[in-house]
Amino acid sequence: MGFVVLPALIPDITAVYDAYFAAFAEDPVTRALFPKATKEDLTNSESEFRKAHTGRVLSYWHTSSTQYTLKCIDPATGVIAGMALWDVYPTPSDWKKGDVAWLEGKERERAEALVGPLWNVREKLWDKERYIYCHVTAVRPEYQRKGVGKLLTEYGIRVAEQAELPIYVESSKEGLGLYEKLGFRRLTEKIVHKAGVLWVGEETGDKNDYEVPLLVWIPEGQIGNLPKSVELA
Repeated sequence: MGFVVLPALIPDITAVYDAYFAAFAEDPVTRALFPKATKEDLTNSESEFRKAHTGRVLSYWHTSSTQYTLKCIDPATGVIAGMALWDVYPTPSDWKKGDVAWLEGKERERAEALVGPLWNVREKLWDKERYIYCHVTAVRPEYQRKGVGKLLTEYGIRVAEQAELPIYVESSKEGLGLYEKLGFRRLTEKIVHKAGVLWVGEETGDKNDYEVPLLVWIPEGQIGNLPKSVELA
């Protein structure tokens, strides 16, 4: 029995973010955005942090008209094995950069140093454009390498084909191979996280700078309709 991808519903919020934090609790960007939350805070759905997070997500779902949350279910167990967030702009995007106002001092500086360049490049390439943004794809560790990420990405590709819209994604190193197999292409634009910012306070053997792979998927016959600011490598 195969996995099933469906739109997430309000009762799914906690389980969807169980999958998200199971995948990204130890990611350095997650640690920078939520520096006071322990791994237990992130992965325990009954923690005060997660309860507050669920409330914020619910509030956002009541106001957002562009972001769609997907769940990938294991029918054998009912477990949400993975999730994805897709921002869809069939009309010119009105997206604006956010902030990390919940942080202060050095913590805020570090978070802004990591997410600020991502926001700046997205604004530069896609301001007032029609496109789809693959905000995040997350798969629970025990379900990784079983096709869950592929199914979640293919769902977005089907929407892009139907709407004749390009997809933009900021990939991880782990996800790059999958995206390239599905026809995503690298951009010339580059974002590099400096090791001193990315790994500060983190126990990891990788102390190198990290280039974020930026990719685009283009519907057949639509390459000529890419924004002029978007250059393929």
